[in-house]
Amino acid sequence: MKLYHGSPFLFESFNLDALAEGSGIKFGAGVYLTESFDTAVTYSSPRKMTAERNLVYTVEVPDKTELNFLPYPALVRPEVIEKVEARLNETVPEIAKLKGKFLRKYLAHRLTGVSKENLLTETRIEKPTTLEGEKLASQFLLEVGILYIEWPQGAWKKYPDCVKNYAVLDPSVINILEVKEIDRQAEMKSKH
Repeated sequence: MKLYHGSPFLFESFNLDALAEGSGIKFGAGVYLTESFDTAVTYSSPRKMTAERNLVYTVEVPDKTELNFLPYPALVRPEVIEKVEARLNETVPEIAKLKGKFLRKYLAHRLTGVSKENLLTETRIEKPTTLEGEKLASQFLLEVGILYIEWPQGAWKKYPDCVKNYAVLDPSVINILEVKEIDRQAEMKSKH
């Protein structure tokens, strides 16, 4: 699968050392990639930084399969839930099965010591997680075969028929094909 990553930094391989420094970890602890070159252009200068240069990485990652991704806004596949429950050694509450987002946040809370009883409603699962919890959740998901967290780009009602973004939980699977320095202002103007 060919995807893109925008960054002001030049590097030879992806890692999670700078996790949460750019645009945060809203969709989980991983390397954020997109199907859209234009979206990567936007993220080539994160909102918290002033970029001296704008780079778009074209990358290749393993193909997505029905069982190696967590759909952020959609039901989690029963096979994935079975693997999570077996590894966690507990039954996952029904609310955590409704969306990949809820399952990820449930794991981030549980793996940092929050009791299951405190995570039985959407309001409780939605409470902020810690960076450590998000890292633990990503590692856990990798251990049960989840490589990606997937979410739609601004078109939640059109999911899954829209441009998608991904948090890749294992940066070692990302193969950089090309790095292109771009004129972000010119790219943005040409789109409007």
